[in-house]
Amino acid sequence: MGLYSTPFVRAYNKAGKTPGRSMSSWSSSRDLFEYTSGRFLFNEELRLAERRIQFDVDALVNVVCRSTNRPVRDLSSVSKLAEGGFNRVLQATFKDGYTVLVRIPYKVTVPKRLAVASEVATLDVLRRNGVPVPKVVGYSVDQTNSVGAEYILLEKLEGQPLSQVWFTMDNKARVKIMKQIVAAENKFMHIPIPASGSLYYRRDLEQTQFGITLPGQSDVSAPDQIVVGPTAQHAWWYEERKALEVDRGPWDSYLACFEAPARREMEYCRRFGKPRLHVERCLRELYDFQEMSPTLHVDLLSDYLKLAPYLNIPSEHPLARPTLRHPDFSPNNIMVDSSNNMTGIIDWQHAVALPLCLCAGIPRYFQNWGDPVSEVLAKPETKLPDNFRELNQDEQTIMQETMRRRLVHFYYAALTMNQIPHHFDALRDENSMLRAKLFNRAGTPWEGDSQSLMYWMIQACNKWPMSIDKGGPPGSTKCPVEYSEQEVLHCTGLHDQEQEKLQILTEMRDVIGIDSLGWVPDDEHLEQSRAMAQNIKAGLLEQSESDTERTALLEHFSFDDHDEA
Repeated sequence: MGLYSTPFVRAYNKAGKTPGRSMSSWSSSRDLFEYTSGRFLFNEELRLAERRIQFDVDALVNVVCRSTNRPVRDLSSVSKLAEGGFNRVLQATFKDGYTVLVRIPYKVTVPKRLAVASEVATLDVLRRNGVPVPKVVGYSVDQTNSVGAEYILLEKLEGQPLSQVWFTMDNKARVKIMKQIVAAENKFMHIPIPASGSLYYRRDLEQTQFGITLPGQSDVSAPDQIVVGPTAQHAWWYEERKALEVDRGPWDSYLACFEAPARREMEYCRRFGKPRLHVERCLRELYDFQEMSPTLHVDLLSDYLKLAPYLNIPSEHPLARPTLRHPDFSPNNIMVDSSNNMTGIIDWQHAVALPLCLCAGIPRYFQNWGDPVSEVLAKPETKLPDNFRELNQDEQTIMQETMRRRLVHFYYAALTMNQIPHHFDALRDENSMLRAKLFNRAGTPWEGDSQSLMYWMIQACNKWPMSIDKGGPPGSTKCPVEYSEQEVLHCTGLHDQEQEKLQILTEMRDVIGIDSLGWVPDDEHLEQSRAMAQNIKAGLLEQSESDTERTALLEHFSFDDHDEA
């Protein structure tokens, strides 16, 4: 969820305080510290605890005013603006309208210090290269400050999130937006970065953390120099992984980067892994509710590392070039004005540069793979049929949504082909995208799911030798990993069943009106969603034909409170 993805929750207006009331009274309400932007259908206590932050509001006000060289008396209000999955965002507004956003990570956000430091340096690099992003006016990577929490202070961008107008704008406006999106990507994807990893000021890295200096900087040893350092991606620091002594980057070659997540997850499974049920509750029935062993995952990761040298891409190849991409390039994080001009891109937390081959692809919110028209990149029809008004409301909605998705996908691909041809080559090359799928699955924190990695390993074996122009696998073309016909049939069959159940899960979430965490906007929606979820559960129980189906519903229903360990 982006900085601007929710409206104001409640303002604490200094102008409205009673005479003589001290500024410290701003912290008297717990709304600044508690999550108040919605409710959760299941595991609500855990979600609220994760989002609870205590800090000194008076100290924060002083920091904001000191960072902007403004007196405290000129501050008119402090309010909560947004609450996402990793941060709370406050808004400090001065009497002349100047506004600073205060971004405070939750206690469970990791890696805390590096996430803050990396986002600050990334925003600096982006601004230097002409990418419209918020200006940083202050930050702290250490919670032992006067505020009692890490923070970033940002000048507020003009405009509103694209998500607020994305589904109501006309096709001409959408094309205008897509042109600006690809133009922005063209800028930040071509920033020269000498290695894979996240960006930092040298001063914010600990002495034990190595950094590779970005080119074009005069004094490479100065503390304000920007370097490529360890990855700030969340998966590398999730749960016990933060205690692992593994190579987190920077990585100066494609192969080192490609192998690193597998080595990390192998180390995690060996040191901390224990048998557990599949993390996705709706899939446990497929495995007879048996706990999965981390040993199988270690074996698969070992196979992955056997493939890795043959999937290497030489450093001089365009698809091996370290490339910076936005970690969540969605309409929530794109700001536009009333004329549909992009005013900025927000929320760069956890950003990382990776070899282009491993980070290529159309952003999830703009792609339409699986549609026959989009698959061949044919220019879609943009005129509604003559009988459109004769269709019922549902049919009209489906037709308009299909048209929108095809149009956005086509223009993203077409504009990328013209402006960022190497990116287009990567996202259209099956062997390139298969490398990315393998890389992502190997780096996904193990939580009882080894099936997904094995499925993509089998796809790699089927596509062997997975050559890429000028960068194909050297030497022997014989795949170093083999799976029996029985293993292949079992795995692909399970994959198909999993996809079917996951599609049903998505449809149920849509009907209930929740996201993957069970979030709803308010109490009224919570009651409606709770009633709908229980109706679905009761209906499925009534249709159950076996003890296995009943066990799945009674003990593993996706929308009940449950243990996440």
